[in-house]
Amino acid sequence: MNPKSKTCVGKATGRPLTEFRSGPEARQAAEYENAIGGGDVAFVPYECGTCGKWHLSPAGRQTPSAPCVYCGKDLYATRDAAQRRADISRRERGVKLSVYPCGDGWHLTKRA
Repeated sequence: MNPKSKTCVGKATGRPLTEFRSGPEARQAAEYENAIGGGDVAFVPYECGTCGKWHLSPAGRQTPSAPCVYCGKDLYATRDAAQRRADISRRERGVKLSVYPCGDGWHLTKRA
């Protein structure tokens, strides 16, 4: 059994996330969950920027980002990915964010 995180909790549940030691271990767990889950929610693995471990996320919530080489803010590869993160933020936290281009991708801002 994999340990529960002491630092990371699920956004929807508030419960500690399961930690995986590696990408392959997390991918295997996602495949297992997707096989037994009945297709309600598909899970994907991701490496956590907070704890450095691997967790699972519902595929619809996954919006990978990386630090921007120009300004250091979260950079989304596509406008759609940034907009999906903005929509999630609005739905879950009530924060309205706008999308704008920077360098090689897209950022979010509270400014309209």
